Amino acid sequence: MGVEDKKRTVMAVVIIAVVLAAVLYSFCLNLFSPTPHVVLPDPNASQSVDPVGAESGQPVGVVVEVTPQTVQSLIASLERYESYRRTVEVEYFDQGQSLGTVTAQVWADGGWVRSDATLSSGAVEHSIAGDGMLWLWYETGTKVYSGPAAEKAADLSQRLPTYEDVLALDKSDLTAAGYEERNGQPCVYVEAKTSSANTERYWVSVSSGLLVAAETEKNGQLVYSMSAQDVVSPLDRTEGIFTLPDGASLHKPGE
Repeated sequence: MGVEDKKRTVMAVVIIAVVLAAVLYSFCLNLFSPTPHVVLPDPNASQSVDPVGAESGQPVGVVVEVTPQTVQSLIASLERYESYRRTVEVEYFDQGQSLGTVTAQVWADGGWVRSDATLSSGAVEHSIAGDGMLWLWYETGTKVYSGPAAEKAADLSQRLPTYEDVLALDKSDLTAAGYEERNGQPCVYVEAKTSSANTERYWVSVSSGLLVAAETEKNGQLVYSMSAQDVVSPLDRTEGIFTLPDGASLHKPGE
């Protein structure tokens, strides 16, 4: 086994280990954190107000007041698209210098998510998460790694924060909340100061319920940035999206 193959094997084992650890976390969070009901902006309402301004050109809805005290309930009540494709870009920084970018093509349908992520090294990492399992392989390799997965597995494979991350924030850490336009979409915005050094920001689309942007600053400097664009819903019934390298079909869109 070459050095590159060893690195990829270690990376795969680490990802699967993180996913396994997330199973217990996700279970406990869902068990002990019931979600209050909040009435959401309705894009079909006949009398409505644009959350991000009348001239934004986006779908309008009845505004629900967003504050640091209510924003988590609002985000928890948003319904995410169940079938879609989009492009996600994640960039890491250190002392103002970019450490690299990961660009992922993502397909989701009925609880199944495939991510084809191009790493900063140029390597392409493929993953499929669904039915409680995670499959992971690389463009130049033949080995497919697999193991049990929590619901977070799909987000982790895309290098994304999850809804659980946002909802788990301590309310006392939330410093700002409201409606903002991001990537051309009306979003619910939340900011949190999670330590003396760290500030986290999230933008969740009102229309799709998907996380469309996120940032993390440490000591006032950006260390993580995520942006998602080109959302198309629903996903078409293209064959082969949720297929392993050996030809085994795990899921067919729409079924």
